[in-house]
Amino acid sequence: MGLCLAWGCSDDDDNVMNTGEREGSYALFLKNELQVSGHAGTTMAVVQWSEAEWEISLGEGDLVTAVSPMSGGAATDLHQNVRLKIDYNVNGGREAKSQVLHLTNKTTGEVSDLTIRQGLAYEITALDIDASVRHQPVVGFGGMYNPKIWTGSNVLSTEDMNTLYGPGGLGYSVLRLMIYPNEADWSTDVAAAKLAQENGAIVFACPWVAPDALTELVKVGDNDVPHLKAENYAAYADHLVKYITYMQANGVNLYAISVQNEPDMEFMTWTPEELLTFVKQYGAKIRATGVKLMAPEACGTSPDFTDPFINDAEAFAQTDIVVGHLYQGFINTAQAGYEKDRHDYVCGLYSRIGGKTWWMTEHLFNDGETETDPALWQFRTWDYNLTHLGKEIHMCMEGYCSAYVYWYLKRFYGMLGDSDQRSPAGEGEVTKNGYILAHYAQYATGMTRIGATSDNSSVMATAYTNEAGSEVTIVLLNLSTDTQSVEIPLSGATVKEAVETDADRNMAPAETGKTDTGIYVMANANSIVSVRLAL
Repeated sequence: MGLCLAWGCSDDDDNVMNTGEREGSYALFLKNELQVSGHAGTTMAVVQWSEAEWEISLGEGDLVTAVSPMSGGAATDLHQNVRLKIDYNVNGGREAKSQVLHLTNKTTGEVSDLTIRQGLAYEITALDIDASVRHQPVVGFGGMYNPKIWTGSNVLSTEDMNTLYGPGGLGYSVLRLMIYPNEADWSTDVAAAKLAQENGAIVFACPWVAPDALTELVKVGDNDVPHLKAENYAAYADHLVKYITYMQANGVNLYAISVQNEPDMEFMTWTPEELLTFVKQYGAKIRATGVKLMAPEACGTSPDFTDPFINDAEAFAQTDIVVGHLYQGFINTAQAGYEKDRHDYVCGLYSRIGGKTWWMTEHLFNDGETETDPALWQFRTWDYNLTHLGKEIHMCMEGYCSAYVYWYLKRFYGMLGDSDQRSPAGEGEVTKNGYILAHYAQYATGMTRIGATSDNSSVMATAYTNEAGSEVTIVLLNLSTDTQSVEIPLSGATVKEAVETDADRNMAPAETGKTDTGIYVMANANSIVSVRLAL
């Protein structure tokens, strides 16, 4: 029996021909059929021959691109084996392909055939989109304007802001500001806030600490931390109102303000009861400015701070938006434990807040930033970005979140690169994180999330519709190592646009087409794809 490669042929395969060592002249393929992958590649076949010259010819089709050797043999030699190298194309179509190789014995004229069969170059994932199932409204996506008092010269230029919020930019729709304790710093952020607002973005602001005159230092662990004196609650409310009116006077109509960024951390410490008391006493005064009030904005959206605001009718009446951060874990839910419990708690907020919304107002992904070996800077890799930021936004949307706001917009782990040597993009250039957030900003902002399920656990999808129901958008994460043809059974739908970001491309056109029941969109391995459909 002749030799063969395990991936090209096998002696126990059903399609192996029982040739033995025949007498006389012969030239035969060891197998009469080979199955190859849908991707371009190379396979092997074996020719057995004796006392014959032979040659290969190709049957109809474009699957096979080359065969080597195309001829051989000799009339005087006995019982030989020859390996053929067969190169083949990718199957870019939507049906299996095949092509026949003909082996002709030039001595006898006999022909032996080998059929090369090729499957699809992708897997098929089916989505179920149900526009009759409506979930939360989606306000938007954005990030934190770099505060000058912390980042020095690493602030966003007008060009940077246009890249993020301007015409033809990434389409971000939410901007978060710091309420500086010193009034002299307030003018710093006005121009950027106005630019974002003029391009349709929502602007909101959060204080980290009150003016020094209103605070005292208290011990939190081993640290001295500012604490707002109870007798200064009224003055602190006046400070926040003064900031609102200052911004309004300078052309920035704030959408909302928070009472305190991360009251459970060491910026300015509060107990849950203190924060609750402040909102009950002075929330109405702040809201009288026409600006919404956000609370409690704890570091991990902890129940210790969040539940009191939901459970206290008086405080909840003054809380327009429930907000929090995700620094204590959210996306790793495969095993029972703290992180899954936190995820489930956060995703359960929407059903408890009676028609109000919850926002995720701060998180970042920077694993490996303190390493000296650049190979360990995980935040620079596409797979990390997709399976952390991409997956978290998806899970937040599935968890009924109405706005997702990243930390610094311009930083080596942010949306735009900076001058830090760790930055994966040049100064002011869009990072992969920036494009991931843009998929949601451009395709989900101002929409309502609707029912969407996938029959493939590696392909995650959320879908959205406009108020009129005339448009549906879908954002897909293909976390598998295979290209997927994602089939969307919306009869009568037409594709307005579809874009894809992967390791090599940024919001490039994605392939789409029609099926018998709707449309399909191609998603490369490890990619994020967004599609806009007209109904």
